[in-house]
Amino acid sequence: MDTNGVSTRLLGLPQFIVSADIFVVSGSVVLEGREAAHLLGPRRLKQGQKVRLADGTGRVAVARIVNVSKNRVGLEVVEYLGQKDDLIPCTIFLALIRRERFELAVLKLSEIGVSAIRPIITERSIRYDGENLKKRLSRWQTLSLEALKQSRGFKATMIESPVTLEEAVSEVEDSCFKIALFSEKRGGGPSPFFMDEDLFPLVVAVGPEGGFSPGEKDFLTSRGFRAAGLGRRILRSETAAIYMASLLCEIHRRGPFS
Repeated sequence: MDTNGVSTRLLGLPQFIVSADIFVVSGSVVLEGREAAHLLGPRRLKQGQKVRLADGTGRVAVARIVNVSKNRVGLEVVEYLGQKDDLIPCTIFLALIRRERFELAVLKLSEIGVSAIRPIITERSIRYDGENLKKRLSRWQTLSLEALKQSRGFKATMIESPVTLEEAVSEVEDSCFKIALFSEKRGGGPSPFFMDEDLFPLVVAVGPEGGFSPGEKDFLTSRGFRAAGLGRRILRSETAAIYMASLLCEIHRRGPFS
């Protein structure tokens, strides 16, 4: 059994995404479009084989392929695996950085399984116009589902709408443990904080290239964020976020250090 109480035999099945409005716990479901093309193309699956179906809200079922056509796959649900929240209770505040690097961060953070990513607008972050930002948000949400598909998780990471740093911080004033990554703190890591019994839920603030401005650092620390570094080297924003999430994944799995 894996940590979610699901047989490793079922964990190994390829996973596909269906929208929540057509997901069923028993009966028939149809895959169309991109997911059907992936099942029939790169995966080369055939009638009679089993797959996992996830809707992103935490529901997963095992289904058998019953018929296929050029752009459509009919399946019959044979086992409902339940609804589970397998995410790490951690939100990453990630400053907007260059498109390809932000997308890498979204993909990897979603694979690791942080509960949410909140894009933040800071003094030194990349600026998007309104229409471009809408497209980017839709793209990031798609990447989160792709990561869920690849990682065979239950629940997809929530990609929230971009807001200013001040707006993001105001939403988590007293609700959780808070850490901000500052480049001048290199040489030491966040491990002392990991001994705290109340570490989760957690927010981690990661700045843009060049880091948070002096004023933003003062603002974060005045609002309860504890300053931390990530070792001797200065990491890019996306690397820092992924590295921190990896550490937190293991801490959450094993519990705080004793």
